[in-house]
Amino acid sequence: MIFLVESFYSTPSYLWVLQLDNWTVSAVCLYFVLSTLLLIYHTIKKWKEEKNREDEEKVKDEHHAEKSHWAEGELGESETDLLWAASEGGESHQADHREDKLPCYHKVVWLLQTMAENSILVVTFCYLVLEEQLNSIVLATYLSFTAFMIAEAIFSFAPIRLLHVIYSYIFTLAYVLVIVLYYFTVTDRYTVPDDLPRFVNRIHDPFSSTLVFLVLIIGQPLFQFLYFAIHKLNCFVYIKYYGY
Repeated sequence: MIFLVESFYSTPSYLWVLQLDNWTVSAVCLYFVLSTLLLIYHTIKKWKEEKNREDEEKVKDEHHAEKSHWAEGELGESETDLLWAASEGGESHQADHREDKLPCYHKVVWLLQTMAENSILVVTFCYLVLEEQLNSIVLATYLSFTAFMIAEAIFSFAPIRLLHVIYSYIFTLAYVLVIVLYYFTVTDRYTVPDDLPRFVNRIHDPFSSTLVFLVLIIGQPLFQFLYFAIHKLNCFVYIKYYGY
């Protein structure tokens, strides 16, 4: 978050939107903020559900105790209780089945995780290879974000799908469209502007152009496969050693 706030002050006006690293850092920060809020929300929700369940069980026990006291040994009431318990179990089963469906806010966090994981590797790799003068602070920031996302893939146990690389392509395509619109609407097409985006400014020869093309088109599926392999390794370890 500190790096993101600093980027707002260091890059004036609309030029902030033209930096791919700003997009990436924003996706990473937004992912961790929403994940934290989601964790707090589910913790409170689970606590309230357990409290309500305890209250319902207490009322149910009192109700059964009262019924057994006034109508002990009546077969009709026993059959009614059995039917009531069976219907209650069916409703509980239906509720559990409804809860299996992934809520929309989980889907948003899941989408952000995929985009942030791949884009931070793209930015870090291109910065290491294409930047002529490496800034130690910027490099440490990118490597820290990369380590955070890899650790998140290891410890969060969130499912990772290979086909979700499509979302990374959409994220990259959105950035490319913004750059294209910028050059066709704001700048003079016959002159090269002085305020080139940092990511675009590093592409100045056939080697850098080819490298960026390979990273964006071929590298992202490889990055997605890396996270997918981490997820499958997690599943293997938990199943083998913890019976999960």
